[in-house]
Amino acid sequence: HCIAHSKWIGIIVPGYASNTAQESDPSNLLLMEATAGQGIVARPLLQRLEVSQSRSVILMPLAYPNERRNDPLYEETEADVTMEKIVRKNLQEFRDRWVTLSKEKRYERAHSTLGLLGAFMYAIGYHDRNPGPTSPSAWLVTMALQDAKAAQSMSERHSKEAKPEDFLRDYRFQDKDVIRLRPGWRFLAPVPFRET
Repeated sequence: HCIAHSKWIGIIVPGYASNTAQESDPSNLLLMEATAGQGIVARPLLQRLEVSQSRSVILMPLAYPNERRNDPLYEETEADVTMEKIVRKNLQEFRDRWVTLSKEKRYERAHSTLGLLGAFMYAIGYHDRNPGPTSPSAWLVTMALQDAKAAQSMSERHSKEAKPEDFLRDYRFQDKDVIRLRPGWRFLAPVPFRET
């Protein structure tokens, strides 16, 4: 699981699978994001990245407790497999709930207004008084991480004040403007997917 980041931010969630082989197929991953045109959507990751007009895209892998990627001697334990299943299930439920809610409430009509209002309120220093999110996309990803039990529980206000760059900051060295993960969870080194 990871986060895709550029000027927009989204979270990579499991795709729709009819069998267990499809569940672990990397080509079945979806990028869930909040958009002005279609609301909250989950689209195939590779397809979304190919059509992105962003000049730089960064993937931020998320590691669960005790996970050791890139270690050829590491063998997954039963606890690791269970953790991965729980996270997958939580992200699938989050995806389905928010995509459905977006359609029901016609979120696409409000996205641009929420984004502009959030940016304006942040620019003038009143973001802590804004009833909406500073960045609708960062707010969605923060909620997904909380639902997956990866991010620490935070107040609704803190979730709404999240910005894309907050995911790049290390909470061990900064107290403010950072997304805090639960103990053991960590963002791995950012992987540039496309740079200019």
